Amino acid sequence: MTRLTVSLDDDLYALAKAVAKAQDCSLSAAVNRMLRRTIEERYPPTEQLEGDVPVVRCRGSFTAADVDRIEALDDDR
Repeated sequence: MTRLTVSLDDDLYALAKAVAKAQDCSLSAAVNRMLRRTIEERYPPTEQLEGDVPVVRCRGSFTAADVDRIEALDDDR
């Protein structure tokens, strides 16, 4: 688990706090659940790779140039 500090708009904080109270869980757990549900609804896995790593649909497509650019970024590290 990674710890992260984020700033929420007041209305989102109030909503997350209300959800946490209604579900009798921590604010972190409520935010995790809401974020996970939103991501899974918007980007459902389309297939599974080895090791059960999900592949998700994207709004755009990747070209060979995109892959080359990403690989170059990895090489610079």
